[in-house]
Amino acid sequence: MLLAPDRFRGALDAVEVARRLAAGLRLARPDVPVVELPMSGGGDGTAGAAVAAGFRRVEVKVCGPAGRPVTAVLAFDGRC
Repeated sequence: MLLAPDRFRGALDAVEVARRLAAGLRLARPDVPVVELPMSGGGDGTAGAAVAAGFRRVEVKVCGPAGRPVTAVLAFDGRC
């Protein structure tokens, strides 16, 4: 069974949604192989979904929309 959820805005990120769905499925059907593949529509959860797929999480200081420093999260695969 492939579980490829997006986040539940305001409640869980895509990684946690996949994790909880998989836990429930494994309890109900331990005989069914489960693959977790968190997804994102390109918004806030994109870096988290990429990290769950094997990318490395990188935090960097950037200039935010108000001109103040903020921390941004990137997903890096080591190729560039």
